[in-house]
Amino acid sequence: RQRLEEAQRLRESPSEVEVAVASGASSALGNRDGGLYKEKPDLNEGRLAETHREQREWVRKISNWKEITDISFVDEEKGSCISVYMGLPGLQNITPNKVCVWMEPNSLEVRIIDLDGSNWCYLAQELWGSIDPEKSTYKVRRDKLSLKLSKRASARSWDRWEKLRRI
Repeated sequence: RQRLEEAQRLRESPSEVEVAVASGASSALGNRDGGLYKEKPDLNEGRLAETHREQREWVRKISNWKEITDISFVDEEKGSCISVYMGLPGLQNITPNKVCVWMEPNSLEVRIIDLDGSNWCYLAQELWGSIDPEKSTYKVRRDKLSLKLSKRASARSWDRWEKLRRI
């Protein structure tokens, strides 16, 4: 029992020598006042996001967005799906946590973070038609982002999308 109490006391309060060694190592590595990279945003923070809300809050902190303009789409005749392709050279080289895609029944938001030093976005606040976000998917491919937007089940088969977004 005595040894247990002594071990707990030692664990809870590090000695002055331990604090001095840890402090010296920390400053040698550049961890004082933000470290060597204090001017750069912590992009790993997004990987820790567990919910879409947390991911959106992380993305809101980032600025200087450029709009994605190399976009094409196809309204699949046989299926009830819209295929969207966004050209982004080098996209396959970034980590998956830097590709944020949020789909809602009537909207679409795409954010690409730090692709060759630029932040890219595409926002469709009102899609041409309604989609089923649960059945819709996206995939990072070589130099492009591929999205499959599943039309809502109640959409009529003859409803064709003229554009991706209404506005």
